[in-house]
Amino acid sequence: MGTVVTGAVLAVIVCLIIRKLAHDKKTGKNGCCGDCSRCKGCH
Repeated sequence: MGTVVTGAVLAVIVCLIIRKLAHDKKTGKNGCCGDCSRCKGCH
């Protein structure tokens, strides 16, 4: 029972981290949005 609860908690934490990283990438908060025209040539 404890293993199931621990696994569920870890799964939720991992999902939240992935969601945050995806949101940051989408909004350009991690330094590069992938659109160099917006930041005038980041590469």
